[in-house]
Amino acid sequence: MLTGCGSGGHTPGFPPGSSGSSDAVAPPVRVFDADAVQAGVRHLLTQSYGLTGVGTVRCPSGQVVQAGISFACAVEVNGSRRTVTLTVRDADGTYAVSAPQP
Repeated sequence: MLTGCGSGGHTPGFPPGSSGSSDAVAPPVRVFDADAVQAGVRHLLTQSYGLTGVGTVRCPSGQVVQAGISFACAVEVNGSRRTVTLTVRDADGTYAVSAPQP
């Protein structure tokens, strides 16, 4: 598995209102911004893995920011459909991305 941005992980943007204080007892549930995650995955595949021909990246929306969870993203590499696994490393949303698998 490879961690993004060479500094221990990649932390994507979050939608407005997804973090901060709340008057409720439980803190608000934070979710990843799917567009930001897709851009981050594309960046990691091209910059960290050195892949060329990275096309469409599709990650599911509504993924909760919680350490230890994983989810799959579909990627296109040189015209072939592949899958990468994104694993959330911490509550700040830092994640690692696996190498593309068939």
